[in-house]
Amino acid sequence: MLLRTVYQLLLKHYIPILVVAVIASAVGARLTLRLPLDSDFAGLLPQHFTSVQALQRVNEQVGGTEHLRVVLESSDFGSATQLAAVLEQRLLTKPYVKYVDYKRDIDFYERNALLFLDTTQLDSLYDAIQSTVEAEKRKLNPLLVEDLFGDEPEEDSGKSLADWERDYEDALPTEYYTNADSTVLVMRVYPSESGANLTFVQNMVSDVKQTVASLLQQHPGEPIEASYGGSFQNRLEELDTVRRDILGTAVYGVGGVFLLIVLYFRHLLGAVVISLSLLGSLAWTFGVTYLVIGQLNTITGFLFVILFGLGIDFGVHIFARHVEGRRAGLSTEDALEKAVTQTGRATATGAVTTAAAFFALVPMDFKGFSDLGFISGIGILFALVAMLVVLPALILLTERMGLLRYRPRETRLARHIQWPVAHARPLVLVAATMTVGAAVLFALVPFEYDFTNLRAMSAQRQEVSAKTAGIFTLSESPAVVLADSLEEVDEIVAAVEATIKRDTLSPTIKTVRSIFSLIPQDQPQRLERIGKIRVMIADEAEGVLTGDDKARLDKLNKYLQVRRPFTWDDLPVADKRPFVDKRGEIGNFVFIYPSVALRDGRNAIAFREDIAEITTASGRVFHAASPNIIMADLLTIMTSEGRVAVLVTLAVVLVLVLAGLRSFKAAVLVMCPLVVGIIWMGGAMYLLDLKLNFFNIVVFPSVIGIGVDDGVHIYHRYREEGRGSLALVLGATGTVIAMTTVTTIVGYSGLVVATHPGLNSIGYLAVIGLTATFLAAAFVLPAVLQVLENRGSVVTTRR
Repeated sequence: MLLRTVYQLLLKHYIPILVVAVIASAVGARLTLRLPLDSDFAGLLPQHFTSVQALQRVNEQVGGTEHLRVVLESSDFGSATQLAAVLEQRLLTKPYVKYVDYKRDIDFYERNALLFLDTTQLDSLYDAIQSTVEAEKRKLNPLLVEDLFGDEPEEDSGKSLADWERDYEDALPTEYYTNADSTVLVMRVYPSESGANLTFVQNMVSDVKQTVASLLQQHPGEPIEASYGGSFQNRLEELDTVRRDILGTAVYGVGGVFLLIVLYFRHLLGAVVISLSLLGSLAWTFGVTYLVIGQLNTITGFLFVILFGLGIDFGVHIFARHVEGRRAGLSTEDALEKAVTQTGRATATGAVTTAAAFFALVPMDFKGFSDLGFISGIGILFALVAMLVVLPALILLTERMGLLRYRPRETRLARHIQWPVAHARPLVLVAATMTVGAAVLFALVPFEYDFTNLRAMSAQRQEVSAKTAGIFTLSESPAVVLADSLEEVDEIVAAVEATIKRDTLSPTIKTVRSIFSLIPQDQPQRLERIGKIRVMIADEAEGVLTGDDKARLDKLNKYLQVRRPFTWDDLPVADKRPFVDKRGEIGNFVFIYPSVALRDGRNAIAFREDIAEITTASGRVFHAASPNIIMADLLTIMTSEGRVAVLVTLAVVLVLVLAGLRSFKAAVLVMCPLVVGIIWMGGAMYLLDLKLNFFNIVVFPSVIGIGVDDGVHIYHRYREEGRGSLALVLGATGTVIAMTTVTTIVGYSGLVVATHPGLNSIGYLAVIGLTATFLAAAFVLPAVLQVLENRGSVVTTRR
């Protein structure tokens, strides 16, 4: 028997075992300290996804569409613009800045405004002027009011000259990116690299803030307040929040679990040897994580404290059984043998089953599942090794050194633990009723699609968002499509415009822009129509229109002076920049702007469906790239794989429990509290108004993997003790699994006080799930076993 062999090796070689464990822990700890944390959601998708590959190509060629937003607020707008001009020049000397965008060339747009109207619009303008002139002529010559037949002339149904004046004023951009009262000036700093390089983002944001702070100190006049936003700033705030939460969770969880162990055993040194063994296994775990995965993400970043709370359960079971034997009068060796070979068997069965359940998540595409599965799986196996090998070795060392001692006392295992046994049948009926009701409520639990409810929203982020609301009419995160030629750009634009015309019920695309949006291809035709308008005004309108119409015509006249097409070289530098690639050359880019708020996951999915894959008239297929498409893919995969993950983990747990117990009936009994607990968890979610989201959905396979352990321990001890022993089993193993459940809950409960909403939801749901599975194991399983025992249908070791 393997565990007996392990025990015999321990007796002979516990000192070398401890030396090897210390060396391995030191190496693992060194590697763990190198583990970076990446809070970018794009990192949760595997590299073979089309959306990930498309975004990588855009980052390589364009440099990404992400930016840092600098918001200058002052009562003196002129002072703010002066500071912005100086700041732009300073920032353009930095190697990490591609360009700075905060103002527009108004003169260019006023000179060429009519060239941005298509021929249909220019014809409409012509008709509006002509109708106004003819109406004025009729007023001047009453004989023209009626025609030969005495009919009134038909009113023109098109736009009036006043309508066109309003359109001009609305269409012409403001010079600066500012709010209505010109107290806020926004500067967008675009990077020379993509945001995929976190170190680059951190260095850029830090340097920009230092530069701004330096200029503000030197700037005379009215005080100017600077604040920061945009995707770069938001990403760093998200990362800082996650890091603080993980650190706070670790301190809270590890400290809380350690204190619980001390109180439970009333033995400080016992808690120390258990914790040291586990910390070693965690060092091995995250050292291997560094070598295999290379980083932690938002989902896996909190696993240190979770694995501490979960892994220590194994040590509690082993140490509790050893203490039980020592207090019953057994020698150190005999008590330890019982703990390793008997309790160790149930511990190993539960640990291997839990690890296998987590490893079943590794093939999933959603890295929230796959990375979680890998790290948790190896973490549990390493914890098992530590508690079956390192912990017993430490117990031997400390006892033989005379440091670990126990006062012999009579065991009180079955004291006051009779309730589930004495009321087995009613308890089973009540549990069955609760389970059916919870299943109905579980089906009603909604899914959280609003990303803003899952992100860390700092006070500064909300303030900046409020200050800059309405300044930008188009989304600042458009999808980007790369083409190989200008001909393909034209085809892509045509295909997207066809989608816009076709999608009339629930449109997701506001507009599409390319280099042709900057330089209309039919400028000669537009110039021809502009010339006709000039001639018509000169021949018919001069001396006819008066008052407001004359003023409108005079205002229009400056736009009519355009007489030649403009070229790429004529365009303002600020407008050309988005279409220039990282090499400084004109790129073949197409930008697609959404018409819906993509913070709603359902809108993001609909937007992706419309533009992620674009087929042109020639049959070419192009793929749009955007962080929002990544988010849509994440939602789609996570919701589909979430169900699969639950079913797979349940199936793996069932197979392994069946293999360990070698009895289908026994396996069903062990699985019963787990399934019941999961259903109760779902019902509790509805009652507590908790929604599923792509953070907390990982809790379900986690609780399945963890929750099965309680049923395994109770059933193993029941088989070992025999019929009539349920009260004793509940007194011994029941109290231990209560303790181990509390330690795991404490590990997760640190997330309950986390400020990050996603991590917070994980904590709440895990606490609910672990509590539910424990209650089912501690009350429902013993009641079911007692009912079956009364019928003589439970197989146990003793008779």
